[in-house]
Amino acid sequence: MNNLSKYFVSLFGIGFIPFAPGTLGSIFAIFLWYLSINILNIYFFYFIYVFVFIISFKFIEIYLNNEKKEDPQEIIIDEFIGQSVPLLFLIQYNIYEVLLAFCTFRFFDIFKVYPINKAENLKGATGVIMDDVIAGIYSLIIIMIYKITLSTNA
Repeated sequence: MNNLSKYFVSLFGIGFIPFAPGTLGSIFAIFLWYLSINILNIYFFYFIYVFVFIISFKFIEIYLNNEKKEDPQEIIIDEFIGQSVPLLFLIQYNIYEVLLAFCTFRFFDIFKVYPINKAENLKGATGVIMDDVIAGIYSLIIIMIYKITLSTNA
């Protein structure tokens, strides 16, 4: 179970790449979303998101207990979860919206704007996951403002 949790929380080892593992986790989410909307369907992505979100709590707890660390950088399943939040609401490919979702999510995830910084201080898997979920929600808000602004200017 320890090895399974290690591969799951690191997105199959991507988290162990020494440069920008969180960014790579975000890109992985975008890649899976893109495949879902173009080859499969958006419902596949919804299913994967819910499944990953639920089981992440258990696997992250297992990994944290095994490694005796607070929030190791190799855990990037939380970036997948957070980056997926705005993607859940993008049902067709638009390069500007995808780039906006990516850049704003990474911004909020890196700079930990309130209350992201508070969520990060929660213990265990909850703290690891929820700061990224909030960053994803902030990113979604920016995308909604962008879409509203675009529609009112048209």
